[in-house]
Amino acid sequence: MATSYNINTIQGDNLQITLCVKDQNNAPINLSGYDVRGVVKYAYGYTGISGIIVDLNPTINSGINGSYYASGLVDINIPSYIMANVPVGSFVYDIERFPENIPTGNSIKLLRGKFIVSPEVTSI
Repeated sequence: MATSYNINTIQGDNLQITLCVKDQNNAPINLSGYDVRGVVKYAYGYTGISGIIVDLNPTINSGINGSYYASGLVDINIPSYIMANVPVGSFVYDIERFPENIPTGNSIKLLRGKFIVSPEVTSI
């Protein structure tokens, strides 16, 4: 079952976040041998690419102990020029893992939740 975690961000800011995916025993999941993917959509019912607001382009972070270390860490890094085009509002996201280099392989949802974008106050 996917861990629920809400992401709060500001339109136009860099979004840099590291999330830790854990199993039912609260231990970090070993993500070696997997790739991850995730997007933000307007709502869960949206299908296809037309409902995608932004690609989270998540990456696995192996931590300080190398690629076989069970860090459970997933990084999201979206630059400000992309976040500037993300509308203000409350949306949904999920991140799933799949076998490395096999995007059509058996995927498992790791994280899901709300993706809340607030307006910026100071802008040029």
